[in-house]
Amino acid sequence: MGLSILLGSSVFALGVVVQLVAIVALLRFLERRDRLALLTGSLWTSAGALSGAMLIVFAGHLVQVGLWAGLFQWLGEFDNFETAFYHSAVNFSSLGYGDLVMSTEWRLLGPIEAASGILMFGISTGVGFAVFSFLLRGAAAERDKNQATG
Repeated sequence: MGLSILLGSSVFALGVVVQLVAIVALLRFLERRDRLALLTGSLWTSAGALSGAMLIVFAGHLVQVGLWAGLFQWLGEFDNFETAFYHSAVNFSSLGYGDLVMSTEWRLLGPIEAASGILMFGISTGVGFAVFSFLLRGAAAERDKNQATG
């Protein structure tokens, strides 16, 4: 049990780093865009920015699922990476289908991965909300500016 907790905690910590890298990539994506065009752009510009943000954080999730899958395959739980990745995605998203079950020795890794996924999805939700709020504030500021000058 102790080794499962140690390995699970290590992959969780690595996943936090992956998610932070994804968030930094997102911030750089937003910085590189023309700030004024992003704030005052059309609905499609705003939708594109929000979609890009969600794709970036989702990519972070996929990398984390892959890390867990790599651990499961390294431990000999699955014959191929595709099956390990599927099992990992089910755990990470907390679906818990139960069609693939890990051995008694390593089964504690499943709930640890599920807890990791819940936390990472929460972070991603917060990031998406922050980007959405940023876009709404910019649109409101532009509307107020146009009303003041119009």
